Amino acid sequence: MKRFYDKGLIETCLKRTKFEPVMSGLRKHLFAVQYEKGEFVTMPLQKEHLFQIIIQGSVNIYFIRDDGSVYSLAKGQKNDLLGEMKIFQRQPGNVYAEASDHVICLALSIESSRDALLENCPFFS
Repeated sequence: MKRFYDKGLIETCLKRTKFEPVMSGLRKHLFAVQYEKGEFVTMPLQKEHLFQIIIQGSVNIYFIRDDGSVYSLAKGQKNDLLGEMKIFQRQPGNVYAEASDHVICLALSIESSRDALLENCPFFS
């Protein structure tokens, strides 16, 4: 995972998502994240939880059952949201999101931006 804080890149990512009008008030919290194929975008017991919007690429979202078997939940693609449940739910789950290819997301830290997210984003209202 690589993070990018370049304002020009963040603006480009904002323009490539349907959530630009909703997220524009959170510009000061935003950064871009790049994942390579096979990297975990989200996983249980992560130290830092991110709210992310997929800008490019796709992710496999799956659940690992208690017996160790894998259950596929979804294929995340452009404009899909990742990490939104962590805004409301603080206990760890068993859901993973793994990059299927080169993935770029627009992101912000849930811990440091929770209040701003809840106050400024109409899709949480």
